[in-house]
Amino acid sequence: MKKSAKTDLRAKSAEDMAAEAKTLRGELLKSRFSASTEGKTIGIKYRVARRQIARLETLITEKAAAVAAKKA
Repeated sequence: MKKSAKTDLRAKSAEDMAAEAKTLRGELLKSRFSASTEGKTIGIKYRVARRQIARLETLITEKAAAVAAKKA
């Protein structure tokens, strides 16, 4: 992932990142269903989506920790 894409993610709010992660999870669910029912292969998009979700969750956790540190 390019540095500019990472900085774009860091600029988003935690709610926006959570919404994007939820959307990606929905897409993964649909792809799993289509793979099992229609026999379609999931491919590299599945791996990319899982990694993007992990990035988003990591950034959400970092933002939550930063807010908690400011309060303490």
